[in-house]
Amino acid sequence: MNMNRRDKQKAETLTDILRSAEELFMEQGFEKTSMRQIAEHSGLSKGALYHHFDSKEELLERICAEHNRALNNAALPVVEDAALTCIERMRRIFTLSRNMSISDISLVSEYLKLNHNENSLVLREKLEKYNKQFYVTVMGPLLNEARRKGECNFTAAAGIIAVFIHQLNRAVNEELNAVFERASSSDKQKHIIEIMKSYVYVLSKMLNISFETTAYLIGLEESIQLYAQILQARTKACGT
Repeated sequence: MNMNRRDKQKAETLTDILRSAEELFMEQGFEKTSMRQIAEHSGLSKGALYHHFDSKEELLERICAEHNRALNNAALPVVEDAALTCIERMRRIFTLSRNMSISDISLVSEYLKLNHNENSLVLREKLEKYNKQFYVTVMGPLLNEARRKGECNFTAAAGIIAVFIHQLNRAVNEELNAVFERASSSDKQKHIIEIMKSYVYVLSKMLNISFETTAYLIGLEESIQLYAQILQARTKACGT
């Protein structure tokens, strides 16, 4: 019983440390954050923090690994649901990934929602490595199965297509962020729609399926609504 209590306390301490590190990395940047600041933010001594983590680099790796683990665990039941078509399973994974990125599961998810500033650059780059891994290990096999069952008709290796989709998503996020950062807000919604429709067009050609099927696959309407909400939140926060 005492051992269970100690294990619970240790888990809670680790959670506090990770969330504190996430907050500080996002607020002031990875390079400007010290282990002393993380310890103080967590309510620990510096020595106690070093008992759990040797460096902030190790902390960063653990944060990103935890984010990836949560996403993989959430995706697994969807991947294994043989009652669904491959397209439907991929759609649900796209939706899951999008929704997790705006949930409070982990503060690190904010990099996908609002924080595309230079302070979070190191964190974003580390997360991108894990996101790429997610697409290769989760979407790759599904894409291969979809081609085998005739739901897609691409010619390249499924793993390569999965990497291309990851890179395409990254490019779309960068384009959307550029729209969010523009001074003029009158045409932002229009540009969001244009970017998302271009995304669907490119992805449809990549998978060799129809525009309509691809729009369903990524949840085009839901995505546009989400980015419109983010735009409104940013506009309100900036007072523009």
